[in-house]
Amino acid sequence: MSFELLRKLSNTDGVASNEQDVRAIIKDELSDYTDNFSYDGIGSLIVTKSAIEKNAPTIMFAAHMDEVGFMIRYISDIGIAYLQPLGGVEERAKHSEIVRATTNAGKKIEGVLNSTEDAAGNIADTYVDFGFSSKEEFLSSGLDVGDMVVFASDYRELTPDGVVAGKAMDDRSGCYSLIRAMQALKDEELHVNVVAAFTGSEEVGTRGGRLTSHIVNPDLFFAIDVAKNPELDRGFKNTRKIGHGPMFEFYDKTMVPNPKLLKLVRKISDAADLPYQKDMFKGGGTDAGTAHLENYGTASMVLGLPLRYCHNPYSLASKRDLETMSTLVQTMAHKIDRSAIDEIYNF
Repeated sequence: MSFELLRKLSNTDGVASNEQDVRAIIKDELSDYTDNFSYDGIGSLIVTKSAIEKNAPTIMFAAHMDEVGFMIRYISDIGIAYLQPLGGVEERAKHSEIVRATTNAGKKIEGVLNSTEDAAGNIADTYVDFGFSSKEEFLSSGLDVGDMVVFASDYRELTPDGVVAGKAMDDRSGCYSLIRAMQALKDEELHVNVVAAFTGSEEVGTRGGRLTSHIVNPDLFFAIDVAKNPELDRGFKNTRKIGHGPMFEFYDKTMVPNPKLLKLVRKISDAADLPYQKDMFKGGGTDAGTAHLENYGTASMVLGLPLRYCHNPYSLASKRDLETMSTLVQTMAHKIDRSAIDEIYNF
């Protein structure tokens, strides 16, 4: 499986409401589905693979396009940009990092990100020095309030066994796995409709998941997302080890999955000899947290990809995990049928 697509996805910039360049890559990769593209009102891309029968049930997978980053909020008289975070950027990532901003005309301008701290050591202000000496010089570059700022990180492959590093692996890694699965399913005969939603604005309130779920009204919803590996812990409490398979999330603060759905996915994975890890989120949430509340309630589940250093300038991911996730989506598309779905809703 080629990973040049992952490089492109990781290196492309796209915070909430500015996912257009990421969306363009996905549309190009899934161009065989062009006639089955649709959108929500905030730019999420919905791609449908139809079943061979009419009135077949629908299973939906969602991976979000947006990354954590910043927006320019203020411009000082000495030409410094003060930032508004978009999503939960790690505090340790707000010091001495190279970032790039995108002007309204699409020009990329790099600078150095730093932060001030209060007396308690907490981040007070985060700012970027682009090398300007005045507000006038700043504005003449084309930069302005509202422009997107992201880490200027370049994707790279670290180890022979497939550990990679790059920005925006949350959730471009999930986008990658879902794209590859939809490509593989294009000519398959299925007894369920398979919908892939590449959602917008997840990092600022799981908005695309809610909207696309409302539009599609699936029978089952799966969020393909990520979770941060406790990087110095390789013990039994680390259920997010990279290279050990996707994580099946038993709990997060926004959703507890239907136990019958969880049992079904584990059964399918076991039968296909696909590795997985049993995990729970202490906090946070995914598109499933809002999606499962739409249309009178939808049985939903989070399928996670383990990362090290999530929401940082670089995250580490395993090619093996991404391949397994893609295979899992394809296998579920073949193994889930109406009877299995009916049993999940048999209360």
